[in-house]
Amino acid sequence: MNRVAVFICACALLHFSANVLAQTWPQRPIQFVVATAPSGGTDAVGRLIAQKLSEALGQNVVVDNRPGASGSIGSAFVAKAAADGYSLLVANVGHVAMNPAIARVPFDTLRDFTPVTLLASGPLILITHPSVPAKTVRELVALAKSKPGKLNYSTGGSGTTSHFGMELFKSVTATDIVHIPFKGIAPATVSLIAGEVDVMMNTTPPALPQVRAGRLRALAMASLKRTTFAPDVPTLVESGLPGFEAGVWYGMMGPAALPPEIVARLHQELARIVRLPEVRERLAVEGVEPVGNTPAEFAAYLKTEMAKYAAVARKAQIRAE
Repeated sequence: MNRVAVFICACALLHFSANVLAQTWPQRPIQFVVATAPSGGTDAVGRLIAQKLSEALGQNVVVDNRPGASGSIGSAFVAKAAADGYSLLVANVGHVAMNPAIARVPFDTLRDFTPVTLLASGPLILITHPSVPAKTVRELVALAKSKPGKLNYSTGGSGTTSHFGMELFKSVTATDIVHIPFKGIAPATVSLIAGEVDVMMNTTPPALPQVRAGRLRALAMASLKRTTFAPDVPTLVESGLPGFEAGVWYGMMGPAALPPEIVARLHQELARIVRLPEVRERLAVEGVEPVGNTPAEFAAYLKTEMAKYAAVARKAQIRAE
């Protein structure tokens, strides 16, 4: 048999094997790795999607919590797993886009994973204490520029989503607002409610109830368009900051070289699942809305997010705690 014939046979065999794989997968339980402890956020989203995917595929989808090292332990586990569709990562922006910008991590986000889809995303919300004499973003920027280094903002700690969000805001608006880090978003929020700090960017679940109770003032959402769960709050884009976007997101990723047939099947099911009314409703509780974009779109989004936060980390000299 000549080389051309051998090549044709090899291609046919690979095509046949791929079709068989697509038809037979999954044959055993699928592992959803969540790189956080059991709680809200990534864990809540992962468990919600796992239940629905299990129903769709007729196989158990088991959530495996592997917290530690700011999400690097769980993420690295999937990066090194077999590319057979049985170990998948419920990724979030902090673990795969922000952490690599401020610390050495045991994986390369763009090289070691196969993006499947962006499951859901939600913006941070820019909030102030009611005593701050600024009722709009423009007024806050003007106030900060009139008093460089006098205003301060709280975060859940160095390198957290709230930290990156405010440093991006400072960079875009050329303002000098002092960072006051706390050990967690809860005490950071309490400090703002008490009037001990002036402003912060927070996720919406802990912030909106305080805004609606009048304890905090909402200035804008860090999103390109208004959210369905707080349509009365304008965006930073509307407030004069074109293209400004910062928030939380959750995506599904597998190891590098995950077979395209499995990627296609996963994407098909996950894109359908996140748009189910009951899933959309529960995602809103976590402050996010369904996305379900294509693998190529998610891959492009990952590159953009990583570049954005790497630039913020360099300019603000953010370091891992």
